[in-house]
Amino acid sequence: MSARLAALPETCLGIIDLGSNSLRLLIVRTHSDGSSTVLNQVKQMVRLGEGGFLRGRLQEAAMARTLDVLEGMAKMCAAYKVSELLAVATAAVRDAENGKDFLARVKERTGIEMSAISGSEEARLIYLGVSSGLEHTNRLRLFIDIGGGSTELAVGNSRGYKSLESVKLGCVRLTNLFFKDKTGPVSAKEYATVQGYVRGVALHAFQRIADFEIAEAVASSGTAQNLAEIAASLEEADAQKAGRPSRANRGVLSYDGLLRVVRELRSRTLEERRALPGINPNRADVLIGGAAVLQTIMEEQGFESVLISNRNLQNGVLVDYLMRLSQEPSAPVPSRERSVLRLARFCRFEETHSRHVARLALELFDSAAGLGLNGASHASRELLYYAGLLHDIGIFIAFTDHNAHSHYLIRNTELLGFTSREIEIIAALAYFHRKRPSGKHQVYLDLDDDAREEVRLLSVFLNLAERMDKSHRQVVRATRLARAANGGVELHILTAGDCLIEGEEIERGLKLLRKTYDRRVTLCRYDEAEIGTQPHGPDDAAGGASCCFLPTRKQAEDAAACASR
Repeated sequence: MSARLAALPETCLGIIDLGSNSLRLLIVRTHSDGSSTVLNQVKQMVRLGEGGFLRGRLQEAAMARTLDVLEGMAKMCAAYKVSELLAVATAAVRDAENGKDFLARVKERTGIEMSAISGSEEARLIYLGVSSGLEHTNRLRLFIDIGGGSTELAVGNSRGYKSLESVKLGCVRLTNLFFKDKTGPVSAKEYATVQGYVRGVALHAFQRIADFEIAEAVASSGTAQNLAEIAASLEEADAQKAGRPSRANRGVLSYDGLLRVVRELRSRTLEERRALPGINPNRADVLIGGAAVLQTIMEEQGFESVLISNRNLQNGVLVDYLMRLSQEPSAPVPSRERSVLRLARFCRFEETHSRHVARLALELFDSAAGLGLNGASHASRELLYYAGLLHDIGIFIAFTDHNAHSHYLIRNTELLGFTSREIEIIAALAYFHRKRPSGKHQVYLDLDDDAREEVRLLSVFLNLAERMDKSHRQVVRATRLARAANGGVELHILTAGDCLIEGEEIERGLKLLRKTYDRRVTLCRYDEAEIGTQPHGPDDAAGGASCCFLPTRKQAEDAAACASR
């Protein structure tokens, strides 16, 4: 068991998934051994995407009913004393031009901080949630999740994913496009038109998936579950009528079974569909569109059947949360860091320099926290670490204004495992690694109030750490902030030989420290050759980098004298 995980107290965690069709809340208690217990779960069909996919904007009626339900969910979380709430929104919000405005309304009315995630991130979380509930295998599976606004396709086994795809095909989106206000039966020609559209939109995704040798397919989401339920109900009715044992299996949906369901759905009016055995009446108007997506995928990839899973994106959010908490130093690189390093290496970053700056920034962060100067959370610390790794990637475009280029690259690249707000903070930190955040910069003004304060505090550490490795020679070995005898702050640095370039830069950085903490700041330098010790401690985001050098008695006396002047 991970030592870090064993020391964690039990936590009551809330997970909200705002889809284009449904809104879900899962409340769980997480335990120190990495397990969790479901305390409650709620699902409401709010149809947030209704009308929005045609107009490119969320409609007022859809937003109003969604806000009503979210307000109730916020009260539920308060009643359960939820200590951490993870809330994500998917296709309806990320595709709408007023999506950000809606999320601002959500926060204002309910206090819920919700982020819109990318399609690839949605596919990754679905893969995590669904695969974690299946038998362990090294064979590849295709994970299919048909939502209201998009369909996510992931290829992977129990060890990890190989491909993540998100296509703009969902049951609500297709219904808006092809069956809006239609209440009668759907002809074979109309259905074929929908399938043709699905093939066209998903063409490239289908081609990429075809490159893998996939052993079986797994379908999640309410659409797949309801189609399997109808197929099983029809089989049970047939068996009862024929006086034979039923072969119904709600855990598997065959291609023939799906065709039978599609024929039954198409041949009925909307009202008649609602009376079909096994159907969820609330899905009767959008189920044909979802069936067309699943049928087309099975035909294109040659699947005779799909396994049906009742796990979903929420399970993936929980798995991802627990994986991050339990990450051990000896474990594989976490998915968030892997995503960051993929971008950094694509931009050919100077890894030694960037890792050194990130480590120095964490040493400053940790020592400031020890002095009570920094109340930021462990989550903020992690974002600072990733910003340290990425701060210079803009040089890939041009050295001039490379901080602005870094900001652009971070904001416009899909970093898996991060919310949109976290990406904005990392990007802003990279932008301000060379300057002080202020209202003069639009990058700063574009952040919400809480994010501005977080960037203002964290950027001090990154700015100073960058100054400490101006020559890219790692001559500043370690650093920390300490309390001075006169009530001020001392900046201690451990150096290896000459550091004239860094010294001048650090002197300038002291001004930033003084303005930030509104107190006197003194620089105290110790030479590694004289002290004869090396800084030690883990230098990764999870391990807690620390500055562990001790000055000699004479150096300590000199530092005290320096501080008293």
